[in-house]
Amino acid sequence: MTAALNRITTAIGMHWRGWLIITLCFFVLYYVALLLSMVWRFGNWPNYVTGYDWFGNVAVIISSTPSVSDMIPIILEEWLLEVGYMNMSFGNGISEWSLNLIPAKMLVILILGMMIATVWALQRESLRSCQRLNGKALFATGVGSGFVALTGATMTWVVCCATPSWIVGLAMLGMGVATANWLEPFGTWIAVLGFIALAFGIYALAREPAQTTDGKTKEENFTSYGGTLKAGG
Repeated sequence: MTAALNRITTAIGMHWRGWLIITLCFFVLYYVALLLSMVWRFGNWPNYVTGYDWFGNVAVIISSTPSVSDMIPIILEEWLLEVGYMNMSFGNGISEWSLNLIPAKMLVILILGMMIATVWALQRESLRSCQRLNGKALFATGVGSGFVALTGATMTWVVCCATPSWIVGLAMLGMGVATANWLEPFGTWIAVLGFIALAFGIYALAREPAQTTDGKTKEENFTSYGGTLKAGG
């Protein structure tokens, strides 16, 4: 475990600029992709943006909610920003669809970006030392990333539900609304499974033996050329 953690921190340290860029780019592009997917699906560009006093609202929730067990779930659902399309054909208008930025979910996506960037850094180190790519570990990280990204979406659609939810994405892809609503309670568990798969994939990449493309370890290759191994070499 310690060796794997050391390899992870070393890989991030050696490629910290790329790691940071990938983390931030993934975070930004994720929400841009969500917004563009809704524009493409419904054929309307957003015509309103609404900001919310997240810090003020959280302060009110803390001061007015005596139970911590009730307070935390409410805070986790507080909105920061809403971007969507308002159909003005109905009275004062109705929001047909929107993308919502919720700090708790944004943190999840940021962590996902950090983990994806870590996979990249580990792979850079593997390629630099001519090691084979671990296909199973990469598959696990890919599946895990997909699960977390899917359940991290915070969108609304008037046909589906009135609160931001990941199931809007399923409904947009053609799944029946009733089926999507039935799946909604499983979102947290799917996200947890995704993070577990990601963590195991990263651990597998970090602990795999230093095997090169010719099937030998770096130490074996070094010895075959008449070298003498040194501690830590």
